[in-house]
Amino acid sequence: MASRLPIVLVAFTLSFLQGSPACAAEHTDLVLVRQGALPIILTAPHGGREAIPGIAPRQDRKNDAAFRAWGGFGAGEDLNTDALAQGIAAEIARLTGKEPYLVVAKFHRRYADANRPAELALDSPEARIPYDYYHRSIRRFIDEVLAAWPAALLVDVHGQSKDPEVVMRGTINGRAVERLLRRAGVEAVTGPKGLFGQLEANRFRVFPGNDVPPAGRSEDAGFNGGYTVATYGSHNRAGIDAVQMEFGARYRDKTVLDRTASDAAKAIVAFHDAYLKPKEK
Repeated sequence: MASRLPIVLVAFTLSFLQGSPACAAEHTDLVLVRQGALPIILTAPHGGREAIPGIAPRQDRKNDAAFRAWGGFGAGEDLNTDALAQGIAAEIARLTGKEPYLVVAKFHRRYADANRPAELALDSPEARIPYDYYHRSIRRFIDEVLAAWPAALLVDVHGQSKDPEVVMRGTINGRAVERLLRRAGVEAVTGPKGLFGQLEANRFRVFPGNDVPPAGRSEDAGFNGGYTVATYGSHNRAGIDAVQMEFGARYRDKTVLDRTASDAAKAIVAFHDAYLKPKEK
């Protein structure tokens, strides 16, 4: 099987250049893409474990100043965030009877960083293929939810070890949820039925605390939102409300991962019912 991978990669490249619709089918091995039926999109850029065939790992660029605007250079995985995003999606489906949209990078961050601009994300042109497929899938799903629902939410699932006991909020200090704040106020983020209020109600510790509104410089500068929320958040004309959730290492331990996914899904569903679900007439 391994000997065929370069052939598959070349075939996909030709298909992509020709604009063939076969491109998506050819590349599902390195990006997990699932259609949804709710105005909720889950993404996970850094949990991938697989090599991109035929290319070397990215060169260490920790001293490259261009990376500072995006949280620095990183080549390590956010352990178990791929499984966590899938677990959250499964539990949302169980609770609502409908699937959320899901896009998960299966390629390891050492080959391409799906949460960086393309010019910083990769060293090899071949890595651009799964990188572009990842982001095209997100864009397509956003276009779908914008066409079908009056409001929607993107949750970008990450992991952090700075404080293993908390989930860090990343909304670019409110910018990426600009539309939500405008129509529903800060309560939709930090209030009892708000997204992070519900995380706290479901046994998570959150940072900043829910007494701190998403404004000014309230969110931790290292975790206040990366390329995904900056690109697709609602401060962009064609964006939707987007948050980065940085789950501390304790929540991502494999012994508690199912509970973490279940509790996070409950919080997201409660938020959906309060702020996204169309009102019954």
